[in-house]
Amino acid sequence: MKENDTAITSEKESLDIELHLNEYDKGVMSDFQKQFLNEELAQLPPLEEGQVSINGIYTFDMGDKIEVSAYLRNGLSNQINFDKVPLVIVNKNGDILAKQTMHMQEFGILPSYSARAHKFYFDKENVFVDTIPMDDWKIQFENSVSAINTVKIEFEDMPESMDHDLKNNFIKFLDMLPYIKAGDVNVDVFKTEKRMDNSISIVVLIRNGCDKVINLEKLPILIEDLQGEIVAKGIFETQNVNVNPHKAKIYELVITEDYIDNKDYDINSCKVHFKA
Repeated sequence: MKENDTAITSEKESLDIELHLNEYDKGVMSDFQKQFLNEELAQLPPLEEGQVSINGIYTFDMGDKIEVSAYLRNGLSNQINFDKVPLVIVNKNGDILAKQTMHMQEFGILPSYSARAHKFYFDKENVFVDTIPMDDWKIQFENSVSAINTVKIEFEDMPESMDHDLKNNFIKFLDMLPYIKAGDVNVDVFKTEKRMDNSISIVVLIRNGCDKVINLEKLPILIEDLQGEIVAKGIFETQNVNVNPHKAKIYELVITEDYIDNKDYDINSCKVHFKA
């Protein structure tokens, strides 16, 4: 086996890195497969405190794509996750053999001092050689990686009387959102609709990535149509919404007709911005 690796930042201290599986792999992977991955992981170069590294194991030509198996290792004291990651495959001379930005939102959280195997797929249009040489390649981050400390958000207690399907839709919506940075507070639109009295209902999901309770008293909202014309604008009272640390809460805000400048709008094509 040949390891192809690169690492970012260094503080000269070797770490013990443990294999971390996502929930799906935990359920389907055999003990033999887990043992094999642990043995493979043990053969990688030492990782130092403060490093985030990617280590290539093999490449495979699939015809229209190049499959690259690699390990991502987290040598930070914080858990991290990845969003859009520019990767390159280079040879020993530094020549770029392939280059592509990978969307890794589904990779999930990588805990501190842990590693996970992952397969990357380079489209052939992003591969600049006919063949990736087996003994002269490595995969690496194109630029320095800024690891982001994120937190896992869960709903606060939902009312027992809430419709089961609606509750599931809220949970699915939360799971689809990108991980929130530690210390951030995010507001995301779940649904907007025009009501019978011509007011606008905006159902939002408030996520608290802070380590303390946050209190949302007012929320600036700007609603625009497809042409960028303002439909409604203002700073609206939210009745002192409290959200506990690392929790999410659903809140409905109603914009009355008095705040609506453009009465002839299609709510299905409007965009909601949380700014004044």
